[in-house]
Amino acid sequence: MKIKTASAIALRSAMVCYGANAQEQQVLSAPNTTQNIVVDGEISDWNGISGISVPVSGKGGVDMVEMRAAVRDGRIYVLASWADSSENVLHKPFEWNEASGAYKATKENEDRLAISLKMSGNFSMNKIGGNEFEADVWHWKASRSNPAGIVHDKMWKVSRTPFDKAKEWPTRDGKSIYLARLSDSGDRLYKPLKYTRKQEERMPRYEVNLNAAGSIADVQAMGVWRNGRWSLEMSRKLDTGHADDAVIPAKGRIEIAIAAFDSVGGGKHSVSEVVILQTGGPGS
Repeated sequence: MKIKTASAIALRSAMVCYGANAQEQQVLSAPNTTQNIVVDGEISDWNGISGISVPVSGKGGVDMVEMRAAVRDGRIYVLASWADSSENVLHKPFEWNEASGAYKATKENEDRLAISLKMSGNFSMNKIGGNEFEADVWHWKASRSNPAGIVHDKMWKVSRTPFDKAKEWPTRDGKSIYLARLSDSGDRLYKPLKYTRKQEERMPRYEVNLNAAGSIADVQAMGVWRNGRWSLEMSRKLDTGHADDAVIPAKGRIEIAIAAFDSVGGGKHSVSEVVILQTGGPGS
């Protein structure tokens, strides 16, 4: 990673703040608030609500994600902010190839951030580590969900036993894990485009459904890139009533993990350890 030293320092700082025992988990407090938080990517309405710095590691090009959260009127609000030197808002766009007289897909990737929330089982930030669990996943995509003002709401199912729609993955113990990453029920969020003749030199590869409905559209979201940082606001009902969503307690704890992607693909990402989201309690 490009800032290993900074990440290591931040991790040591987190251990000081949250205990010298490396097994202790960071806690993201989501106090009750009367503040009116508008999901628009602007962070001025978060004044007075404190947060934590969550170290992430891996090949996603991100080292740290600043997190804040709050609860109001039966909804959870989450703010994520992270450094990113460039704004990547197209995903594998087409470029015109004059020699072939056709568009060719590029390898350019959008910026993304995902939050997974425990639903059942032995939750882990590692999908193929061997643990069996189910998780609700809020996958924000700068190109394929942000224009619609939502995240791509998904559900992970991870099991040692084969099941329908699951893919088999090897684990470090020489056995297998079976994983399905399913979109929540509802409308399709985006679809690929095709072009039969030249229009612009570069054209988007996907068309986003700006009016998606159903459980897939449960999480409102808006990300704004400015001065080398993304600011992403998300909001959802604590309990949507949908079977493919985690129930977030009005006052309690739920395990979560964070993954960040700075214009990377091919399974590359930076991921946090498991974080405790603590809801309820006094706030601003």
